[in-house]
Amino acid sequence: MAARTGVWTLRHVAHRLCKYVTKFTPTLTALYPENAALLAALAAANAACGALDAELQAIQEVGD
Repeated sequence: MAARTGVWTLRHVAHRLCKYVTKFTPTLTALYPENAALLAALAAANAACGALDAELQAIQEVGD
């Protein structure tokens, strides 16, 4: 039996998290435009979302 890697679980969790980051970024940006740390964190999260899913998809084995 192959070792469990957690790739499927990470993809699932990342997809849900990214859905909410994308959904609420405009609202949070409008409500807290002076909060540079929050804006930077949201920008980083949005950038990481696309990269994480693509990289996990690339290493996911058939049958995972």
